[in-house]
Amino acid sequence: MVDRLKLEYGDRVDVDWYAFELRPEPVPLPAPATPERRERWATSILPMAAERGLEMRLPSVASRTRLTHQAVELARDHQKADALRHAIFEAFFRDSRDIGDATVLADLGEVAGIHRTLMTRALEAGTYLPRVLEQEQAAHRLRVNGVPAMLVGDDLAVAEPVIGAVPYEWLKGAVDRALSGDSLEWRRRALRSAIPLKDSDSN
Repeated sequence: MVDRLKLEYGDRVDVDWYAFELRPEPVPLPAPATPERRERWATSILPMAAERGLEMRLPSVASRTRLTHQAVELARDHQKADALRHAIFEAFFRDSRDIGDATVLADLGEVAGIHRTLMTRALEAGTYLPRVLEQEQAAHRLRVNGVPAMLVGDDLAVAEPVIGAVPYEWLKGAVDRALSGDSLEWRRRALRSAIPLKDSDSN
């Protein structure tokens, strides 16, 4: 969806990615392939991926992502973030590789054009950990509690939220509202519609 957005809107839209751990320590990781999870993927996720032209398989591993986000921040500083994100998504959702493993991340860094030694040293030293933690704290302040989550607008405090694996048209609508200046009014209308009106006949 993000790639499609960039193709359609070009320089009119900037996409900034921020770190968010869905299951940070000590939250337990889910079993990677329970019958319930296989059923959910078969009936929901895989059909949606096929509809969008994505090659996905139910991963046979479960990963922590704190190191993953640090690797992406390193890639951001070297203008390789998009390439590394693509490599990470393919590694996990297509190849079932553990994207929380430093050796795997070094492999993927090489695919994205980042020297292996540079990636390994940065992950071992925790060079980008403060940046990742700062981004996660910002997400919690904004009450983000799941993924995917997108906030559309220049000011995150009043940005329009687009939450979940929604159709592309939903994201496009939010972007169009932001570009036309209608996002704030959209937020006001949404807030008003969520507040029950007082019954004029009641005391």
